[in-house]
Amino acid sequence: MLGTPAALFWPKLTLLPVVVFLLCRGTRPQGGSRALQCYRAGPWGNLNCSWDPLGGRDSPWVLHLQSQKYHSNRTRKVTVPAGQSWVTIPRGQFTTADQLLVWGTQDDQLLWPPILVNLETQMRPDALHLHPDVDFSEEPPLEAFVQWKPPPWPLHKPLTCQFRYLRCQEANWTLLEPELKTIPLSPVEIQDLEPATSYNVSGRCRLEEADLWGEWSPILSFQTPPSGPIDMWVSGSVCEPRGTQEPLLLWKASGSCAQVSYRAWFWRGETSVSEDGVSCCELPVPTWAEWAAVSAVNAVPWAPLTNLSLLCLAPESTPCCVEVRGVVGSTSLLVSWTPGVGEVSEFVVDWSGDGDLQENLSWIRLPPENLSAVLPGNFQGGRPYRIRVTAVSAVGLAPAPAVWGFREELAPQVGPELWRLPDDPPGTPAVAWGEVPRHLLRGHLAHYTLCMRSGASAAPQCMNVSSNTQTITLPDLPRGPCELWMTASTTSGQGPPGPSLHLHLPDNTLKWKVLPSVLCLLALLLLGCCLSLAASRRCLHLRYKVLPHWVWEKVPDPANSSSGQGHLEVVFQPQLPQDLPILEVEEMEPPPAAGKPPQASTLLHSGYEKHFLPTPEELGLLRTPRARERAPAWPQGLLDAQEAESRPPMQLYPGLRSPQWERTVEGPDAPGGASTPFLPPSPQGAVTSDHDPEMGRSLNPTGVADVRA
Repeated sequence: MLGTPAALFWPKLTLLPVVVFLLCRGTRPQGGSRALQCYRAGPWGNLNCSWDPLGGRDSPWVLHLQSQKYHSNRTRKVTVPAGQSWVTIPRGQFTTADQLLVWGTQDDQLLWPPILVNLETQMRPDALHLHPDVDFSEEPPLEAFVQWKPPPWPLHKPLTCQFRYLRCQEANWTLLEPELKTIPLSPVEIQDLEPATSYNVSGRCRLEEADLWGEWSPILSFQTPPSGPIDMWVSGSVCEPRGTQEPLLLWKASGSCAQVSYRAWFWRGETSVSEDGVSCCELPVPTWAEWAAVSAVNAVPWAPLTNLSLLCLAPESTPCCVEVRGVVGSTSLLVSWTPGVGEVSEFVVDWSGDGDLQENLSWIRLPPENLSAVLPGNFQGGRPYRIRVTAVSAVGLAPAPAVWGFREELAPQVGPELWRLPDDPPGTPAVAWGEVPRHLLRGHLAHYTLCMRSGASAAPQCMNVSSNTQTITLPDLPRGPCELWMTASTTSGQGPPGPSLHLHLPDNTLKWKVLPSVLCLLALLLLGCCLSLAASRRCLHLRYKVLPHWVWEKVPDPANSSSGQGHLEVVFQPQLPQDLPILEVEEMEPPPAAGKPPQASTLLHSGYEKHFLPTPEELGLLRTPRARERAPAWPQGLLDAQEAESRPPMQLYPGLRSPQWERTVEGPDAPGGASTPFLPPSPQGAVTSDHDPEMGRSLNPTGVADVRA
């Protein structure tokens, strides 16, 4: 009995040297408390120890393993290279089910506090195995059943295993409850799965009396069967004329991360067409189709067939007065409308952003009593969204015209671009401009603003232009250089100006200012040419034909002048008779005497006629002295007329020159021996007065000279 207590306390006394050693070597381990961990890899594996990396000196570490159950006085040392944070002790260096006291040192300094390792319980199981075949439930809800195999382990020691799964497009794993036992072995059951979705599954095990879990098993991936399209709609209106984009049949897949193949049908009456192997989730709609249906290949047994009527209802069934506005304090859009006539089973509101692809269409379904809807989503301010409301019945569709809506209207980012059109009418400039792109307009267009500046320093003049036009005529545009630009405005404000258009309009008023000067210059040139021709002797024959006689006469005719008519008009004009008497003068010559040669008749003249006779130069009688000696002698009457040149001239009354003053020259003195009218040379002197005392004659009151033979 006395030895019994000593035997009981003997294992505890064996730890005393270790405790004393630790107290003597230092109060605190070097580097502070570090995580040291040791375990066995399976029931027949090696002993693995690991710790957190340590910094410091480059000397090697020493791991001490002291047996506490079978060999209490034996301590095994394992050297670890500096910087290494793990070590493996082979199975042959320790005893199964033994208890080891483990600590580490470096340069005889303690690195970690010692830990006690029970080799019978500190075991980490290997990874379990998951079978690739997965079974699914035949009725809703959708469930999956996974078969598995535990790691190698003694049968008398059951394991507790834990499983988890990860849905596609998710980051966190979901643990399955409850944990499963290896005895009895049951499949892993995963509930509430989504159709056409991929999942990942893995598991691990541990001893029941220990908290050391084994490694996670390799991941098993599987995909749930599809259940057919959740919803189906058509992008683009099938009730409007086909444009550049054909309508597309769209549907929402039941899963979002699995490859599913579909089968589609289109039919009209007894005619139908099917397509297999259609990928998700769009298909062009034939022009003749009245119905469409889509189903998934290898779908779950309870998946229904999704169909849609493509017939168009009467126009009065179409919703009207569609309005779109933003929700205050939210990024959503509020859409409201007025229903049409007729029974409606539901309303569908679809929308897409400006520039989005045709297949990127979103839609929601609403009951017939709802006349407004809040569209979910993160709608951006200033971006246009195309929204359409459609009334749906059991027999067809009635879509309303699409409208553009904005959560928040902003000022435009650019201005319109101007270009010039042909003048209409000529001289009146006309300009046109293009539309601002909708994504740059960022709101509903209110109006345009056209600005004009005629000079670099002049202030611009602007005017508003309706948003419904894209051309304008500018009749009041100033002449000369001009700059035009245009801006666009929304309800939020005016945008920046667009590219400038530079015009240069000709100044028509300048032509009218220069025209008189040009005409005056031409007139002066013409007058100078005429005067030079008149003064030139080489063009005497032209001046007689072109110019009037009063221009080229050396002695002007008083009839063409009004300078001296004032006095005569007062004195003589009242006494002028209506019919002027004509005095006929006839010269009688006596018959020649017999035997005597005839003598030249004496030329009667009064000296007055010489004023109107042509000059010798004009008659071509001016000759050289030698030719003048050979010329025939002039009659005596002509010599008397030449002597009268030295007498004072006599002024003629206008209108006295008359053909009756011409004399008839007869006889041998006449040229050619015949009676020809002859005009003596005109005098070279000035015009004399009405009364000439030297000549001894005067004018009678009638203005006709009295000539005496």
